[in-house]
Amino acid sequence: MCHTKKIDFFGNLMEYKELSEQVEAIRFGGSGRRIAILPDIFGLTDFYRGYASYIANFGADVFLVNPWAEFGGPRDISRDAAYDRRAKIKDKEYCDHLELFLAEQNIDAVVGFCLGGNFALELARRGYAGTNVSIYPLPWGMDNQDKITPAFEFMPTLSKEVTIFMGEADHLAGAENIRKIIDQVAMNDKLTLNLYSGSNHGFFTDIDGEDEQLKENALDAITKVNHILFPNND
Repeated sequence: MCHTKKIDFFGNLMEYKELSEQVEAIRFGGSGRRIAILPDIFGLTDFYRGYASYIANFGADVFLVNPWAEFGGPRDISRDAAYDRRAKIKDKEYCDHLELFLAEQNIDAVVGFCLGGNFALELARRGYAGTNVSIYPLPWGMDNQDKITPAFEFMPTLSKEVTIFMGEADHLAGAENIRKIIDQVAMNDKLTLNLYSGSNHGFFTDIDGEDEQLKENALDAITKVNHILFPNND
């Protein structure tokens, strides 16, 4: 569905420390801007450890949260195993914990991927006012035993800024949902959409691929996120 393997572009994995507060997390860096990364349903894979290391090297204190810590690791790295473990989390309850975590840890930026992108939008709905980046979210909602409101129901009236990154060829979204995202973002100047022609769901990994246009899309998106998180480094 999303990201399992480390990509070379992010460089070497950094050492980290485990953190157990309102949510479980692993912490990279230790100084600079305080950023939380919310992963997809595969959890704390080497892709996310790599991305957290990459961001920390810009000068940040990065918290990679683990929604599935209490359930242990996946039985294998497969879509079926990821979905089995995903079903165990209670989305609304987990977002309650995340909300407290962001406040108590003074997190001033959130970057969410896929399901984590949904959580980022939900945090904005709840009033989180920090920098908020949602990467290939599923705003039509995901079924869950403790559902959060699908973002399509509140995106046009959202009062907090969120920057969204999507591939125009996202197979999970489909053309109809992509059109709906475009329309809803157009209704609300708090929302910014970066939409990449030809790119599919999970397109950040295209940075290590062979298709030059898709690599360019991925590089552009990764660079834009860097500029959002570290505007003073420009």
